[in-house]
Amino acid sequence: MDDEAVERRNRLVAEGKLLTYEPEGRVLSLDELEELSRGWGTAVSEALDWTRGER
Repeated sequence: MDDEAVERRNRLVAEGKLLTYEPEGRVLSLDELEELSRGWGTAVSEALDWTRGER
């Protein structure tokens, strides 16, 4: 992020207009996430669609 974007983000946080949080644990890399999700097939996508009212 450039300096202007960082300043805007910090201002929004200070004004309570933007929420931020720190992850509770280590964040998975894309490779780790891909390995973890291998074999899930379409079940997860279909479940997400259903919760969004798309099916």
